[in-house]
Amino acid sequence: MTATVKLYLPRQVIDSLNCPTESSSIHVGELKQASPASLSQAELVTLFENATEDYLGFIDAPQLCQADLDRLLNLDPSQLRAGVALLPFSASEPLIQVYQVLPPLAAALSMNPLSHAVLLIRKTDFLSLKDLPDSPEPIWQKLILLAKQKVPIELIELDNPLTIKCQFESSLPELAPSLAGTDRKWLLNLLRGYDPREDLTAIESAADATALKAGLLCLHDYLDESHEYSQSVQSQGRHRAGDYWHHIMHRREPDYSNAKYWSRAVGYHPLHDELPTAVEPLFDRYAGISHVASWQSRLVQNKRWLLNAFVDCCQECETTADPELNAFAKQVQWLEMLLLLQKTSLDAVSS
Repeated sequence: MTATVKLYLPRQVIDSLNCPTESSSIHVGELKQASPASLSQAELVTLFENATEDYLGFIDAPQLCQADLDRLLNLDPSQLRAGVALLPFSASEPLIQVYQVLPPLAAALSMNPLSHAVLLIRKTDFLSLKDLPDSPEPIWQKLILLAKQKVPIELIELDNPLTIKCQFESSLPELAPSLAGTDRKWLLNLLRGYDPREDLTAIESAADATALKAGLLCLHDYLDESHEYSQSVQSQGRHRAGDYWHHIMHRREPDYSNAKYWSRAVGYHPLHDELPTAVEPLFDRYAGISHVASWQSRLVQNKRWLLNAFVDCCQECETTADPELNAFAKQVQWLEMLLLLQKTSLDAVSS
């Protein structure tokens, strides 16, 4: 039987589009809230309890265009086989790579998908969740809980890709964060309970599995907790990933001299060869801003990324509070941490 889908959009978005009313397997539902991110847990649960469709979909795209809506409405429902489906936005390579490389629960923990993709959740799987803890980000939280229950999550890349732009740059982790807010206690509890042994298959390097947990904690600004795990695997692992996360943790405290000590402890890491290519589009974007572009020759030498030069860059961001340099450095840090998560995960299972 063909699956049925209801895509929820805010009223102001619906009013700007031509939403077909004829019967089909995929149709549009109206959200009273300005965004799916504004749904409370009770409101989200009510949507699923009252649904007659097999899947409910959520799109956080205030500028959704008619062409993208038509692409979604023309999705072949026979493609929906997993309990959760992600349809990436334009330029969503970070999300795509994370879900292709990381084990399912680590991928779900790494980022809120609403900024990167259309999210479809099967009603029966959602309603299988019991004793739900409260959260100000219930859609992301439920995705994590579904991944924890081993509900399959699939990426669906359309033949005619969506042009919706990612909206994540405004919410990137700070270079030197304050303590994580109390509204994220739900996430800290899930991260503390994360056991890489239940997520990774055939662990070959226990130290790198531990470093993966350190990385997830660091990614979400839980620096003290990350430090506990990275320090426990000092000088261990295929490429000393724990030491690399230890370096990032101190850079973000910020304790720049200690960060440089741990960069020396890392020595060579394969990411040093990959980051220059990954960051190249950012250099191109900021080429016209001389005080940002000038960092390219300091950060990359002989086609290799220099960890301590990036420490200096982050320190200059703190000293000058320059908005362009800070925006550049936050995007670099985001790419670095996501790529390091992937390398850490691969090292954990590589023989």
